[in-house]
Amino acid sequence: MKTLLFTVSHRSLEELMCGGCLTRLLSIDDLGHERDQYVVRALVRQEHLDQVIDKAADRPRWITWPERS
Repeated sequence: MKTLLFTVSHRSLEELMCGGCLTRLLSIDDLGHERDQYVVRALVRQEHLDQVIDKAADRPRWITWPERS
């Protein structure tokens, strides 16, 4: 499993969650109603990586949790 940080639309986030693609949501930040996007930190299984990459608005990046400065 990998911890990913990515931006995703509300609809795509719902699809990922309903499809069981996100093992655990670690954090979610709303970018506002007008943008209709969230910045998500989530634990993702290897077999679901392609689905997350396809739904993400940007290229997901691997992070360590908690992310250290």
